This record gives sequence, C-alpha cells and structure tokens, in this order.
Amino acid sequence: MEKILKSKSVKKRKIPNAAFIVVFVFFCIYALTLLYPYVWTLITTFKTEDNYAEDLIGFPSPWTFQNYVDAFIELSASGKNLFIMLVNSVWYACGGTLVAIAASSVSAYVVAKYKFPGRKVLYGVALVTMMLPIVGALPSQYTMYGTLGILNTPFMLITFANGLGFNFIMLHAFFKSLPWSYAEAAYLDGAGHFQVFFRVMLPQAITVIMSLAIVAFINTWNDYMNPILFLESYPTMSMGLYVYQQDLAQVGINIPMLFAGVVMSVIPVLALFIIFQNKIMSLTLGGGLKG
Repeated sequence: MEKILKSKSVKKRKIPNAAFIVVFVFFCIYALTLLYPYVWTLITTFKTEDNYAEDLIGFPSPWTFQNYVDAFIELSASGKNLFIMLVNSVWYACGGTLVAIAASSVSAYVVAKYKFPGRKVLYGVALVTMMLPIVGALPSQYTMYGTLGILNTPFMLITFANGLGFNFIMLHAFFKSLPWSYAEAAYLDGAGHFQVFFRVMLPQAITVIMSLAIVAFINTWNDYMNPILFLESYPTMSMGLYVYQQDLAQVGINIPMLFAGVVMSVIPVLALFIIFQNKIMSLTLGGGLKG
C-alpha cells in the first residue's frame, strides 16, 4: 500500500515547463555575471605584475601573497601608508557612527515624546533634508568648516551630529510607538528626564540603534568624498586607494597590488554584513513598510 501511495505522489510531481527552465537559466547566468568581477578581482591579487600583464583572466602562475605585503608598504596617499589609512578609517568610521547615532537618538526621542512649539517643523525639516541633493551644499560646507577651524582636523567628526536624516526618521518612528506609561512609572519612582531616557527608553531601542549603527558604519567606512574634501591630511582606506589610483593613472599602476588593498578595505565591511545581515535586512524591510 505504501509503495502505491509513493508511486502516486511521484507521478503527481510537476515537471518544470520550458518557461521555468529558461527563466532559471537566465537568472543563473545573471548571477554569474555579478559574481565574476569579484572572483576575478580576488584571483588577480595573487598574481605578479608580469603575470597579470601576460594573462588578464587566467589563474595566477605562480600564486603569491606578496601583493598584500607590498600594499602596506607601497600604497600611499598624502604621505601616509596603508596602515595609517586603516587607523584613520577606524577612528573616522567609528567616531562618525557614534556621534551620528547619539545625536539622532536624543533628537528623535525629544521630538517624539515631548510636546513643544516647532516639533512638527523639525520632523518636516528632517524629511526635506533627505530629499535635497548633498552635492549642491558642498561649497557652503567647505566654507563653514574652514570658518569653524575644523577643516582637515579630527574635529570634523562633530559635523556628524546633525541629529536629522534617515537615522532620525527611523528612531522617531520607534520612540513614537513606545507607550509613555514606562516613563510615567519611572517618574513616580523619582527618576528624572535623563534617567528615563538612558535607563528606560534607550535600552528598549537598542536593537534599532545597533542596526542603524551597522549601516552607518558601513556607509562611513566606504565614504571617500568627504575625506578627500575635508580630511586631506588624514586619508582613509577608501580615499587613499582612490587618490593612489588617480595619481598614478598616467604613469602606470601595479593592478594586483591595488586590488589587494581594495580587498583588505572590503574585509571589515563584508565581515560586518555577514555577521549582522539579519539586522540589516530587518531594518531595511521595516523602513520600507513604515515609509
């Protein structure tokens, strides 16, 4: 009896039609075209310069790790080697993320939970600033940073404390959804406004804050435009690789060594994405649903 039932279930299985097979093959080819540049870049980092010139798409012959060693010595921008660029990337990305998330958390909480004149205006300004093109503000930004004396100094990190933008919108929506009864209970126990924020409200938002911090870190780590304009003496890895490529474009670049530097600059971002991909995707989906 069991054999008969199994044979019937096998017969009931649908055979993929021609359209499904064509679509499946098409998307497989499309996926390979997306993966091929990354695989080719990684393989190129193990070639010598002569091997790369002789065979652009073949496998290394011989395989060598020397490009990763040479990248720390020869890759430079503004007189700084790759190790200094790595240090600059760490403090720039970590510091910028910390300042941005802290400012957005405070401003979003105040606007969401306290009634005061102009709070709707602030929310509107946050929406409008997300629509305006950033490039148009660069000349005025450069002038303002120079006037404040923070141009080309680590103090430029205070510019991340704008408190508005995407982080503000996401945190405002979260704090808005939290019941105020939590704060009222804390007030009855003698807590002040700061204690309510840091001990009651902020811990409940830690998941959203961590997700936003991961996305902000990745964006800041990959940012090369702002360091080029405002931190010329403190090149980050993304900025340094770009500057190195542009400076030697006419002379000739050791492509395998350059790609080795690119791969090393991508590793921290890739590791973060692999570890926290669920948080990043949940934040993206949540933002789309609430928008």
